[in-house]
Amino acid sequence: MSEKLREIAREIGLGEECLGRDNWIMLDERYGVIQDEKGLHLTDLLSWARFSPVKIGRKSSVTRKGLQFQIAQLAIYKKQKGIA
Repeated sequence: MSEKLREIAREIGLGEECLGRDNWIMLDERYGVIQDEKGLHLTDLLSWARFSPVKIGRKSSVTRKGLQFQIAQLAIYKKQKGIA
């Protein structure tokens, strides 16, 4: 995991158990954020499928605001789907 992403995750209060070995962060038991050369993407950690950018899965920069944006996108998605 990039040191920048690890630092940002700690700043917003995510514990070590949420930080993956590679460039991803687990937000809950199924969903997470993955970092690639283009930025951060909301991802289903069971299938490793990224969310559609047309619907909800817009990428964001590797910043605190970018990670918070991805967390907000997940909350919107869960609300739309009626997931607790």
